[in-house]
Amino acid sequence: MIATKNHTAVKNNTIAAALISLVVLFTGCANSSQFPVTSLDDSNQSAGVTDPGSTNPGDDTDTGVTPTPTPTPEPEPGYKMQALAWESTKYPERTEWSKYLQELILNEWSSLLPGADDITTFCPKYNTLDNNQRANAWAQLFVAIAKYESAYSPVSRMHETTMGTDPVTGGKVYSEGLLQLSYQDVQWARYCKFDWQKDKNLAPTDPKKTILDPYINLHCGVGIMAGQIKSKGRIVVSSGVYWAVIKSGGKYQQINNIAAIVKTLPLCK
Repeated sequence: MIATKNHTAVKNNTIAAALISLVVLFTGCANSSQFPVTSLDDSNQSAGVTDPGSTNPGDDTDTGVTPTPTPTPEPEPGYKMQALAWESTKYPERTEWSKYLQELILNEWSSLLPGADDITTFCPKYNTLDNNQRANAWAQLFVAIAKYESAYSPVSRMHETTMGTDPVTGGKVYSEGLLQLSYQDVQWARYCKFDWQKDKNLAPTDPKKTILDPYINLHCGVGIMAGQIKSKGRIVVSSGVYWAVIKSGGKYQQINNIAAIVKTLPLCK
């Protein structure tokens, strides 16, 4: 009789323990499904810009996790862009370049829209403007830079005598196109779409060259400026600036003239 009771007690204890284990397991699974483990996406969502003043332009210095980009601003319905300085009836293609700049700044390079520490030097009313107007002002700034870099000529080309050999072309370094960019820029500005393999058999000033395509050239140049603003916060700096015409104290600087052009926009006055 005692042996039977002991056997029954052991059996009951075993069943109770099993039931408790099942309850614990069920609770754990429920909690797990309520708060699932998630992984962080560390893919590069930024513009991917390396500082133009980098001493090693061949390095990709983007190290991983970057902030989630702000939502793309929606253009105001019916916004009429104020004409940029290079537009004229003689060069109708420039009006299309202007529209492209506006869209580019509103969308892909919208990081420019908050402005720069010295943006009011160029557009005094910038901080009171909406996003469409701000993009308009930035577009005028790029046009003003292009005036002193290339005289608005998309096939403009200049040998940079102090920059040695272009590692992409294997030849001399040339600044080319509206914003005077170089093939070697693709090594650190990965968003630039210059294709030397397509261009190498074309004449130096053939407009079919990717680097001389106004849209490809402008896309790359706006990205370079976005990188400068991200890293330095200013349009005019004394070092690490891509364009000599906006280098503070530089031999070729045209800062006052560029500012004067931007200020001709009615929205900046």
